[in-house]
Amino acid sequence: MSDQVKIEINKTPSFTEVWYEGSVTLGEETHQFWLIHPQGVDPHGNEYELDIRWFFARVPREIRAMYPYIIDAFKQKQNDTRTS
Repeated sequence: MSDQVKIEINKTPSFTEVWYEGSVTLGEETHQFWLIHPQGVDPHGNEYELDIRWFFARVPREIRAMYPYIIDAFKQKQNDTRTS
């Protein structure tokens, strides 16, 4: 008895992403990241979740734990209507 594997991939992208560069500085160390903002909504009208990816694998736990604060800072900046 052998199970068959079937792989399917859509030819049309489901969404696009915009990548923003950022950093967190703690003391003397700066840790860089990309904030990934998927554009569009799913078929049910829900926005896609933001994501953070660190430039390098060695990022301290306390910096990684700042994930929700980074997302919140990004959302506040996006909603800021003041001119630069």
